[in-house]
Amino acid sequence: MSPLNPLLKVEVESDLANLERVVSKIRELRKEIGTSEPSFRNKAAFGALLHSFYNGVENILKRIAEEVDQGVPMGGSWHRVLLRRMEKEIGGIRPAVLHHDTVKTLEPYLATSSDIRIPLR
Repeated sequence: MSPLNPLLKVEVESDLANLERVVSKIRELRKEIGTSEPSFRNKAAFGALLHSFYNGVENILKRIAEEVDQGVPMGGSWHRVLLRRMEKEIGGIRPAVLHHDTVKTLEPYLATSSDIRIPLR
């Protein structure tokens, strides 16, 4: 395996810390909403936080793809290709970054990350 670039490590650690803050905000919002019907404002906040969460994950994957894999996938489905690429080991270059179950868990976020719709009612 290739040695890890120290700058990449620092950047990924920073991104992970940001993700932890987003997850904390999501938990706070879920606690605030409880079992009641969420307001429009709560739905908008939740949508924005989910978008931030997936973008944070994707930013980490893009950094790894650029630095280690030597490029981010191209084309209309590059987001999905990137996610799936990260569950594969690249012999002699890097291990799998994500477990298959993690990819399956993240795929619904991929589908909604660029298409958040909040009902106006």
